[in-house]
Amino acid sequence: MEAGVEHSGSGRRFVVGALACTAAVISGCSSSEPQVADTGSSARTGETGTIPPQVGATGTWELLNSAEVTPDSITLRLAVMRLGCAGGVTGTVLDPQVQFEQERIVIRTDVERLPPGAYNCQGNNSVPVAVDLHGAVGKRELVDAACLEGRAVTTARCTNNGVRWRP
Repeated sequence: MEAGVEHSGSGRRFVVGALACTAAVISGCSSSEPQVADTGSSARTGETGTIPPQVGATGTWELLNSAEVTPDSITLRLAVMRLGCAGGVTGTVLDPQVQFEQERIVIRTDVERLPPGAYNCQGNNSVPVAVDLHGAVGKRELVDAACLEGRAVTTARCTNNGVRWRP
């Protein structure tokens, strides 16, 4: 499968065979090749106290390596997974929404919506994403916004109320 490049705003997304993946999703097949979205330079920040609004389909995230996160960290490496059935393919991760609060940093990682169709529920792949926080983590928890409200709240992906890291 040949990799394609898609430019969106100031961030770049590298999509593995965009048309082929779309066809694979529609047919129920999965792609075993990783998709990488480098969206760190274009992460949007919200006002303090407001959970970032959902702009696509629900994606949840985990830290790729929680041991590398410190209070001084300004970049996070995440693994994003589509919550809904998609034939094993998470697809394109939209620009992460980052909300800085006094005691936590809330990050929403929505994924591009799928075209209508029937998709099997075999579990979707994880897509690595780098998020530039434009400031240090400090003594704040890192929280997945998808676990605060909506469909993901009652799933196994949202145990511990979506807290992915504590100082």
